[in-house]
Amino acid sequence: MPLIAIFLPNAVTIRDVVHTGTLQELLGIPDARIDIYTQNPALPEFDALKASGQVMMLPMAEYRPNRVETLVRHIYPLLFYDTFTYLQKALAGKPTRQAIARVMSMVRRLLGTRRTIALVGRLLLWLSRNSSKPAIRGNPDLVIGTRSLVASLEFPMVCEAVRKGLPLITAVSSWDNFTTKGFLPFPVERTVVWNRKMAEELAGIFETDPDEIVVAGYPRLPLLQNAGDFESAEQYLAELGLAQYRRFILYSASYSELSRVSPSEPPREFMLIRKISEQLAPTLPADTCILVRLHPYSQANDEDFFAGMDRVHVFVPGRTDRYVERVMNIADEQHLAAQLQFSECIISVASTMTIDALALGRPIINVRFEPIENGPEVIRKFYEYNHFRDLLNIAKPPLAYTAEEVIAFVHRCLAGDDDASYDAAAFTEYYVPRFSGEYPRILRQTVEEVLAATGAAPAPAQ
Repeated sequence: MPLIAIFLPNAVTIRDVVHTGTLQELLGIPDARIDIYTQNPALPEFDALKASGQVMMLPMAEYRPNRVETLVRHIYPLLFYDTFTYLQKALAGKPTRQAIARVMSMVRRLLGTRRTIALVGRLLLWLSRNSSKPAIRGNPDLVIGTRSLVASLEFPMVCEAVRKGLPLITAVSSWDNFTTKGFLPFPVERTVVWNRKMAEELAGIFETDPDEIVVAGYPRLPLLQNAGDFESAEQYLAELGLAQYRRFILYSASYSELSRVSPSEPPREFMLIRKISEQLAPTLPADTCILVRLHPYSQANDEDFFAGMDRVHVFVPGRTDRYVERVMNIADEQHLAAQLQFSECIISVASTMTIDALALGRPIINVRFEPIENGPEVIRKFYEYNHFRDLLNIAKPPLAYTAEEVIAFVHRCLAGDDDASYDAAAFTEYYVPRFSGEYPRILRQTVEEVLAATGAAPAPAQ
């Protein structure tokens, strides 16, 4: 009876593992028992799993790293300063920190990436050895992590698993993490990623053995394709209390706190959304509105910034809970699917929404200009970060450098011709494989293979 421990520290990991049916698939492993560690074990989304009798819900233990461990966690990404554009941007104008980062990346190249990562891992294990009480129940036959980061809430539990010598699989839940936050400095049995691009980053940047990388597809694709009972834009708008409209433009906000320059003013992305919407709304047909979808990291009062705008309506996804971001249930996922499928087009700023839209073949344009002319570079810098720069180079989705270009794009879409060519073949090859619907099965097969290799379960049927 193999025991599997799964860490779900964030709402996004619940989305990828529970809502996609992946956890149900894992429960199909003969005689498997699963312990799930999460911020809120009483979350309603877990009720059906608990009813199965195979799942035990457990709280994630509170962990407070000591100062030295915190310092090492913060400086670990600096080893890749020569590679990570976001670090180069963040340290611009800070010559002392730049010098430290350059020295650290030089040391990594001199010692070798794999050796350097292993040394950091040993140091973090040593530093964290007395910082927390054991949090993992018993000795599971396999541990599955879902964040793969030293900054994650699950990191101390990963350290405990490594100290115990437990087999570890990492199912990575975000496409940008490898080039913005690094990767676990510990050996794992397998790392499960969405796509070829992530696999190449793992092998190229962190020198991970390609045989230890599993490309399983984009787990959220089936969710994006399922709008539930929503059947049309007109019906969907009526459900939102907007029956006076028949069509809508979706304006999807990213994590706007990243564009906040000062505590005394709103995020620059909010200012940009308002600026574009105020110019776009008067040009729209009477039956068309703008639906601004806030990010799951949004705060309760964020929508107040858009109050009173003509033909602009705000949608706040999910609900607040103990997690960092808002929790989305299946109904929330269906709202997202409907917004993507039934909007005339989508406007966004360098976010995962571009992957979501292109995965469905929906027209999307990314805005690449600042809301304040001659102001600091806030919005434009996101397009230079590795993950989005590479998406632009590979898939070539359209960009707008002025509000006029956004308006022209929207009106082409309203006329039935988005005129927004992108490289669909390259996008499929590198970002959303055609077999993405197989994610639950592929993860289960990977789990069974590792369990068989460690002697905890029979080899899976081929």
